Amino acid sequence: MIYLQRKYPLVRHKLSTIALIGLGVALILYIFQPFGFNHYEGNKWAVALGFGLVTFACNSFFNYAVQKTVTGAVKKWTILYEILSIVCLLCFIAIFNFVYFSVIFTGLSFNRTLLLRVIYYTFILGLIPVIIMVLIEYNVYLNRKLSSLIDIKTEGENRDVTLSNHLIREKDLQIKLDDFLFAEVKKNDVLIYYLCGNEVKTKTLRSTITRIHDELNDPNVFRCHRSFIVNLKKMQSAKGNSNGYQIYLSHYKKSIPVSRKYVDELKQFIY
Repeated sequence: MIYLQRKYPLVRHKLSTIALIGLGVALILYIFQPFGFNHYEGNKWAVALGFGLVTFACNSFFNYAVQKTVTGAVKKWTILYEILSIVCLLCFIAIFNFVYFSVIFTGLSFNRTLLLRVIYYTFILGLIPVIIMVLIEYNVYLNRKLSSLIDIKTEGENRDVTLSNHLIREKDLQIKLDDFLFAEVKKNDVLIYYLCGNEVKTKTLRSTITRIHDELNDPNVFRCHRSFIVNLKKMQSAKGNSNGYQIYLSHYKKSIPVSRKYVDELKQFIY
């Protein structure tokens, strides 16, 4: 269950994308003519476009109104929220397309039992494909983040430090995010711990832990202490209680402290 609580990138589709989805629905209905549509004797293309317009309207309303309201009420958009959001959207579209279907084919004669069946089967049949799609997209997103460049700027002029593809220079440090272990405050500097092969190396930067944490801006880079940030993807275990935890990382023998104010947030990740 904790996997579903991980942060998921929120994407709102452009109107052009939503329009293409609506047009795709219309084309599928017109070409394949399912659900007895082949028996309709009127203008099939016009009716198929109607289904596309209903899909477009529902998707637009859900994307720009419903989802915006929901995301504004939650602190963190997660994998679970994304799955539920897409399934609810499918049910939303199914309901209004059913209403449109009833108007066209039965003249406002609504069958409540059939409507409930439509909602039920849309939810059941849509849930598993949506879960698979979201998890695939999340792993693509995660792999992209782990191989992407991290740009960290130190304080002062001409002191830029870039973390990207494992290239080390006198003033620059370049590593993949997946090689980053943790960072800790050392007096007025920040000490970066990272992997080079299987060896742990360090680099001292003239910066602040808050600034580096903000610039990394990754859901797996966790502020666990006023003096530490840690890459939770490298966490092997965590031990402790409400008074504080200790995080143990791969390739690093010592523990990383977690102060009491960050314990609850850590539990959301590990339990």
